[in-house]
Amino acid sequence: MGTSDPFRTAVRARAAIMLDSDTSPYEQALEILGLVSGGAPVDNGDEALYSLALIWGELTDRVELRPEETDQAEMHMVTAAREWLAAEGDRVAEAQYLDRWLHDILEYEVPAPT
Repeated sequence: MGTSDPFRTAVRARAAIMLDSDTSPYEQALEILGLVSGGAPVDNGDEALYSLALIWGELTDRVELRPEETDQAEMHMVTAAREWLAAEGDRVAEAQYLDRWLHDILEYEVPAPT
């Protein structure tokens, strides 16, 4: 099992819970973020891990820092979860998902080459 497999498995499980229960998407997003802050390997060559941490961090920040955007942020969380479950495991689809969420939806700027 690769070092990123437990993280991917946990993200998949949390994403599925977001879609299949009445629990708050925010609570599941915090769980995903907690995996990263709890020492999940985000710099082990699996590019998705770092990007997923950024995505879920940004979505939880929107709830915490701009409470008036909670409904929109939680809708984004559910959509992000649904789309991740569809893309996960297909490296091309994952790359497209990560690029779209980071740059098109969350508007992270692509760093300039150094």
